[in-house]
Amino acid sequence: MKKTTYALALLSVGVFTYFLINRSAHETAERSETTLIAPTFSKTEKTPIEQKRQFTQERLEYELAFQRDPQTGEIPRDQKIAELQSSLESYRNRNATRSSDNVYVNRGPSNLGGRTRALAIDLSDPSGNTMIAGAVSGGVFRTTNGGQSWSKVSSNGEIHNVTAIAQDPRDGFQNIWYYATGELRGNSATLGGFFFGQGVWKSEDGGLSWEQIPETDSVFGNFDSSFDINNALAVSPVTGDLFIASIGRIHRYDGTNIITELEEPGDGGFTDVAINGAGRVFATFHGNSSMNGVHTSETGNGSWTRIAQNGNPAGWDATTNSLSRIVISTAPSNDNLLYALYTNGNTSDIDADLWRYDLSTDTWTDFSSTLPDEPGGDLPGNDPYTHQIAYDQVIQVKPDDENFIVIGGSNAYKIENIETDDMFTRIGGYRDRFSFALYDLGGGDTHHPDVHAFAFDPTDTNILFTGTDGGVHRTDDITATTVAWVNLNNNYQTYQFYHVALDPEESSDFVFGGAQDNGTTFGGTSVGLPNNTEHGTFFGGDGVAVGIGREDGNNPLRLYLGSQNGQIVRFNQANNTFIDITPTGANSSIFVTYFYLDQDNTNALYYADGGRMFRTTDAVGVNPGSWEDMGNLPINQNLRQFAATRGAYNPASSYLLIGGQNGGVFRLDDPQNATDLSDAINITPPGASTTNGTIVTGFAIHPTNPDIVMAVYGNYNITNIFLTNNATSDTPTWEVIERNLSAHSIRSAAITQVNGQIGYYVGTARGLYSSPDPTQIDWLLEGGDQIGMALISGLVYRPSDNNLLIGTHGNGMYDTVATPLSIEDFAENSTENILRVFPNPTSDILNFRTSGVNSISAYQIIDYTGRVIDEGTIDNLSQGAVDVSKYTNGVYFISAITQNNERVVTQFIKR
Repeated sequence: MKKTTYALALLSVGVFTYFLINRSAHETAERSETTLIAPTFSKTEKTPIEQKRQFTQERLEYELAFQRDPQTGEIPRDQKIAELQSSLESYRNRNATRSSDNVYVNRGPSNLGGRTRALAIDLSDPSGNTMIAGAVSGGVFRTTNGGQSWSKVSSNGEIHNVTAIAQDPRDGFQNIWYYATGELRGNSATLGGFFFGQGVWKSEDGGLSWEQIPETDSVFGNFDSSFDINNALAVSPVTGDLFIASIGRIHRYDGTNIITELEEPGDGGFTDVAINGAGRVFATFHGNSSMNGVHTSETGNGSWTRIAQNGNPAGWDATTNSLSRIVISTAPSNDNLLYALYTNGNTSDIDADLWRYDLSTDTWTDFSSTLPDEPGGDLPGNDPYTHQIAYDQVIQVKPDDENFIVIGGSNAYKIENIETDDMFTRIGGYRDRFSFALYDLGGGDTHHPDVHAFAFDPTDTNILFTGTDGGVHRTDDITATTVAWVNLNNNYQTYQFYHVALDPEESSDFVFGGAQDNGTTFGGTSVGLPNNTEHGTFFGGDGVAVGIGREDGNNPLRLYLGSQNGQIVRFNQANNTFIDITPTGANSSIFVTYFYLDQDNTNALYYADGGRMFRTTDAVGVNPGSWEDMGNLPINQNLRQFAATRGAYNPASSYLLIGGQNGGVFRLDDPQNATDLSDAINITPPGASTTNGTIVTGFAIHPTNPDIVMAVYGNYNITNIFLTNNATSDTPTWEVIERNLSAHSIRSAAITQVNGQIGYYVGTARGLYSSPDPTQIDWLLEGGDQIGMALISGLVYRPSDNNLLIGTHGNGMYDTVATPLSIEDFAENSTENILRVFPNPTSDILNFRTSGVNSISAYQIIDYTGRVIDEGTIDNLSQGAVDVSKYTNGVYFISAITQNNERVVTQFIKR
């Protein structure tokens, strides 16, 4: 095909004229080309605010469901701890072990950011170009050039769910930084009821390296400490003490000891902390707490006074539920002033109030009437001001103006003089109150909704930075009538993909992915992008499943994508149109819409509608009414996973695997011609959990041998990885191959074959692992220094060029050319001698000799990771014998040196 034509056609649509559906299938945004056809929808109507709340909860539930023990419905903390410990051990041993020669390449998106709750500008840099930002599931990043590029500075070998960042502001101490972990109110990727962290970390070299503050350590994921969840950090400009607003607690760290200054009974909820220029500390507790309201201490070292609580001052009424968050900001230009923005629980009007405290007079002033409610009617979930039940709620005062305030929720707003101006005005998030299109006014880049953090540039207070669900942005003039934004997500790789797809055409670098709350993106130079890490935004809402199809000699493209709760859309490259193809009558109960496009036969498309499957063998032309309703499985359960045999379709041998939400694995033979899903054969592994809530998360079918199949599960406290070598049998024989991953939640799987050698890969909640033979050899961590311990949400393999695409939930995409170790990795390709071993397999003694005239003088035994585990010399010049009884079962190589210094190698199995 002609790459240039392809690139220009896709680029014109994907970058400049994308169709955006944001938050809900009903929230159809404006589009810039009449060729884009708006989908029609049949879902039960809800108000947008009801949908936003529902979607926040459903994102959470979608992730939690993968982890629950099906028997108890709870997430077992001991298993999560064991999973973490196992991953850390694998990471620490990554340089001593290797299961492949794979080189993992970053595939971005390097220009789009993910959920960011914390950022700060370095006071010690007079240029204002040094900044540190924290992503909830991505780690800590640092820039020294104003966001033109970022470097990750938190270790891939630790868990860093970053929620707050602070710098010591004192002269001579500004090299000291802190970040806190653990999110109380999350949007996705949660690791339990919350997004647990593991304490607070400190840097003494300007944020280049970090060490955990030992006193904040806890058992990860086991909510045994308030430091598992942290809301805010602040450092005293007088004493340098660090104040930590953790769940239900306010702690003070003096550099040696942790002192709990304030504490609410029970497990607690939202807190906040702020410190003025004189060192006075203010702290808050949520409205449902007996400690509710605002407290202050002159130094933060004891002597606390409550200065606001429900009913005092009159009219102060933070809602009495656990999500009634109170956030505060001091005024740098006036140490007497404090602003407080809190959740009031009002479901019919603005769910927030805004007050200001004056220390000099000990009085509060109610400015709630200034909160934004734009004229001309409401658009719930957008206007009036909303914070999604305290998910995105932040306030900041301009450093040089005590009356200039910015607040964030779903949108960003400013008021330049709270004393005289009537109302806050919109400066970011959604474009306006009429739609859910992204804000793109003032001639700048788009700005993302869901605002979590503000930071004013200390060198120019008209410059403001934001941290949102779309990463980091900057405006150069917050005072402008129409504020414009600059996208700073340059190598700030924090995207959370649910599903990814790889172009079926050999050598193409085109990739496609559906992301949490960030729609669907595409990447690749073959589709017109300038490099392999930048992505174009293609579709809005919550990204879901994706597929890439071709026709007519691999051209033009058909792209399959969608949004939450059931929508599926086809993009036709030939005429640059989006067409809604959601099956008529479908009413999916799964938040992340799931469908599957046969990778090698892209005419076949399968759609999961709860427990029912729709099918089409005309994916390029299907419309909502032309799908075939295939009914339900013989044992009814929600459909969660599909996979088809590889290669050209053959009615006699092709099949479709179906995985359910009750742990079932089913095989539907000749799936393009089958008439009823109830004809599928139940091939569930005998040892698999079939309790309701057991989720099949992935299949891997060997690229040329359909009898070899892996099936993997996500839940904890069950058996998670199975392998069969006779999948086409009516009763396949399954083998458990968890080995050292028995504590892991498994999310994806792939089987590769390179030069006749099979490679097995599994994506876990804590990294990517592989094994050449998991029946004999433990799983080893892959890409530890690139991918780290990110959640591996998708693995897609293209056999024609051995490309393996890895999708992560928090660290974007990577790909690699699968190159597992083989004998050739150790041998020097002898042409005269062959090393012979017997017996093979062996349990105790291994004999070996060469076939040539040159006999052996020395040998090494090498395990599959490349480590030399035994070596010696041979006295008998024609053959040798080695005792291997002490070796663990697995595959090994024996490398021998002949008398003429020739190296010969072969493989043997110890059982």
